[in-house]
Amino acid sequence: MSAADDPFTCRLSFTRLLSRLNASAGASKQCAQFALRNRELDEDLFSVILEQLQSEEITMNTRVNMLYFIEVLCEHSVKADYSGYTNMIQRDILQVVDAVVPNDPEGAANVGTVRKVMQNLRSKGFVNERSIEDVTALLAEKEREYRESIASPAESDFDDDDEEPGNEGRNPKRKFDDSVIQQRMEEDRERHKRLRENIWAIPFPDGGLPNPEFEKSWDQVSDLNEDDYEIMREENQILAASIV
Repeated sequence: MSAADDPFTCRLSFTRLLSRLNASAGASKQCAQFALRNRELDEDLFSVILEQLQSEEITMNTRVNMLYFIEVLCEHSVKADYSGYTNMIQRDILQVVDAVVPNDPEGAANVGTVRKVMQNLRSKGFVNERSIEDVTALLAEKEREYRESIASPAESDFDDDDEEPGNEGRNPKRKFDDSVIQQRMEEDRERHKRLRENIWAIPFPDGGLPNPEFEKSWDQVSDLNEDDYEIMREENQILAASIV
């Protein structure tokens, strides 16, 4: 029995794939291919994405990786000529963003990344302008609430000179573990590296369309003149001498 024939097994398999997501393109591609291969269960699999995003057990970095995966899923869905997932993402984009940017320091650290991915989704036509406006308003509200929480911290039952139980020896200003910070830096480097590679990639033209790389080279070539003929004669003489 295939995963598509067994919804429970399919959900478990997809959950395991999502739990192993990282910044590599291969990991996101594998999850997208699984989702499209089992598109008969698209509603179930999309609910798994939302459940994982809203889980308290995943880190801020995993949420960011899942957001980038959603972009990859949209791209692969277009290639497969399937609109099921893109329609659900369009429908529930506010729910997705709300999960990636919770009301805490981790959510505040993810705001910039969310804006970047949303711009990518808009430029590729996966979300409409109305959704972008709604997400922009939501992010602004999240940022305002976080700034207010910093400006007016909750009162503590302990004096300034005392330490709360369980926080002995800790820096109260530290928001994240070193391992989380290190992982985020490494994954950001991986994504930036892939972005630079994509910038230099020149799409191969379809039949009948101009080749931008050829056109650029053609424009840089000077007109044929006597010097070119002289070079060709010399090269022909060298060739003739080498095969005698």
